[in-house]
Amino acid sequence: MREYIKTTGLNSIRVRTSLTIILATVLLPILISLIALSIFTQHTRESHLNTAKGVALIASKSIDADSVENYKTEGRSANGYEETFNRLSILQKSIPDIKYLYVYQIREDGCHIIFDTDEENADYKVDQLVEFDPSFLHLVPDLLQGKEIKPLESNDQYGWLLTYYQPVFDSNGKCQCYVGVDISMELLRSYKLQFLLRTNILSLIAILIMFLSTVILTTKTLVNPLKGMTDCALEFVSHKTNIDGMTNCISKIKKLNVHTHDEVENLYISFTNMTETTVQNYIDINKMQEERIQIMQKYNTELEMKVEERTRELKLEKEKSENLLLNILPKEVAKELTDHPERTIAQDFPNATVLFTDIVGFTKMSGTMKADDVVHMLNKMVSLFDERAKLEGVEKIKTIGDAYMAATGLVKDNENDGVVKMISFAQGLLKDIEDFNKNSQIKIQIRLGINTGNLVAGVIGKSKFIYDIWGDTVNVASRMESTGEPMRIHVSESVYIQAKDKFSFTDAVGIEVKGKGLMNTYFLK
Repeated sequence: MREYIKTTGLNSIRVRTSLTIILATVLLPILISLIALSIFTQHTRESHLNTAKGVALIASKSIDADSVENYKTEGRSANGYEETFNRLSILQKSIPDIKYLYVYQIREDGCHIIFDTDEENADYKVDQLVEFDPSFLHLVPDLLQGKEIKPLESNDQYGWLLTYYQPVFDSNGKCQCYVGVDISMELLRSYKLQFLLRTNILSLIAILIMFLSTVILTTKTLVNPLKGMTDCALEFVSHKTNIDGMTNCISKIKKLNVHTHDEVENLYISFTNMTETTVQNYIDINKMQEERIQIMQKYNTELEMKVEERTRELKLEKEKSENLLLNILPKEVAKELTDHPERTIAQDFPNATVLFTDIVGFTKMSGTMKADDVVHMLNKMVSLFDERAKLEGVEKIKTIGDAYMAATGLVKDNENDGVVKMISFAQGLLKDIEDFNKNSQIKIQIRLGINTGNLVAGVIGKSKFIYDIWGDTVNVASRMESTGEPMRIHVSESVYIQAKDKFSFTDAVGIEVKGKGLMNTYFLK
């Protein structure tokens, strides 16, 4: 039989626990701080990058790429130059973290300045050449091809900057220039030190409290009960076959009265039961086995109930996910994406109808409004459009700023009434705008353009996927909107042909459409 060891020094649970907690007190704040700092820094970079991408995208939409060569020839006096420059300046000043916002044309000999909102460089000349920085040379081949490059991070005489380049394409699909957005990262330096200090202080306080609580709790619920049980066990063994001595020892064990509500209490109960069973007879042993069987059966029953409950919860969550997917994708596309998530989803639609809307004078209007008011106005308007689209069976594709894009004919439809449905939807949107203006201090007008024809639809992306449509049909619909008139529905000739028997239209209006030439278009009466 093995002899009992001495429970002093490192052999003591109290000493080992204390040393472990002290070591954790030293290491945990460091580990927590490093992890927290890493997450904080990564999140800040991602946030700044998203800001840069958003600003670059908005800026690129403000630039008429077809006029870049004209800007280079005529300089700042070119038609539309100052208006575009002012929009870019307002955009830069609206976000404090933007340090530089500029538009460069990349050529083999260097960067040609088109726009530069930096006040220190206010005397620049359009088409002024800026030589490539040596660290920039490896990116030139991709930039000359109009490719999107990865964001750049630099720390030089201009400060700590995160730079994003957004290509700007003309109507022929050629990259004419790049929008450059430099986001200042200087605040991250001081934030990191403050964040690290606060994290260390809070972690140290929390771990110190944990240390004291653990020592007190361990002494009360672990060390003292184990020591009492050990002393009683030694005395119990020393009596050997002395029944009276064992019985007296059992009384001492019961006086320990351990109530820790954990494994120690279970150990105490098992120890008490074991000593009583030893003194008593084998009948009690059988009784204890039956009790254990009952406990296991109860545990199994509870476990089965928990498994069933968890299964129901998972089924409910799956239904919620499927419903959420149906809110952003057509039913057939959502089913295809669910059944085959690894498959590329793309499909041709020979007879689809596309609608574009846009708020008249939105850029000028939003420049005089607070950001919250702009978002509130757009949210209210888009919500009205979404409700009508759902009611009339029109598929919303996306919103881009103040523009709203919808389509019909993206599902199998034997009635083939996509054009009629879309015109009815457009009339409803005009009614929604009229109702909106009745209850709003801000009065708005929209242009609406519709075109029908073949297009391609599909899902792009994996984690943050988007359902989108492409093709000449989409481009012409956009041109119908941009060349239309406020609060009127402007349609292409293909829409007119399919809907002229059900709606009244004006006589044909010849409009020069970028990339298409002169086209016959019509306005709904």
